[in-house]
Amino acid sequence: MNKMAYVCAASLSLLAACTSTKIPQSAELDKTQATTTSQTSTAEATPLAEQSTSAKSTTPPTSFELSGAIAAKSHKKGWTASLNWVQHGPGQYQIRLIGPLGGQTVMIEKHNGLITYREGNKKLSSANGDDLLQKQTGIRLPVNSLYYWVRGISAPGAIQSAARDTHHQLITLKQAGYTIDYTQYMTVGQTTLPSKIRLQGHDVMIKLIVKHWRPVA
Repeated sequence: MNKMAYVCAASLSLLAACTSTKIPQSAELDKTQATTTSQTSTAEATPLAEQSTSAKSTTPPTSFELSGAIAAKSHKKGWTASLNWVQHGPGQYQIRLIGPLGGQTVMIEKHNGLITYREGNKKLSSANGDDLLQKQTGIRLPVNSLYYWVRGISAPGAIQSAARDTHHQLITLKQAGYTIDYTQYMTVGQTTLPSKIRLQGHDVMIKLIVKHWRPVA
């Protein structure tokens, strides 16, 4: 199966549990798989500075490609889409959303500090990607922070709390007014990366299923 068919299959699974205004039920996205990295339900939420430095840690890739499916919802808007995300360091990305808004493919790119939004014949640019996405999709996506959160690490700045499992992998992170829950991980080479994430805060809920991770040069 090629990558696009694999991504679309993931999206169809997500769409089956979600209307255009309803996020899939947590039972679907939080279902424990036999291959899921084990997580402890008794981990206490503690500041990162207080956690043991002797626990095993991994270094997630700074540049990557991931594909899967995403569902996003606010009190006014909701949509689901297949997702392909190519990231080159913290300052450059290309995010393709397939089918979130009436079936149109949406392309969001950042290059040299400028964010460009493309949907059909529409093309808009802004230095503020969060505001641009809110105006065009109805959902404010914290893309700059998601670059860190999607890899299972905290973004720069203050952290309210974090809980980790026995493998030192994040279970829950509270930062910048958001709560990020990590319900499943997958092994990619020598690194363990999130494969199911739920984010909630600032009137937005996002659920992300990652089916494929690939570090890029």
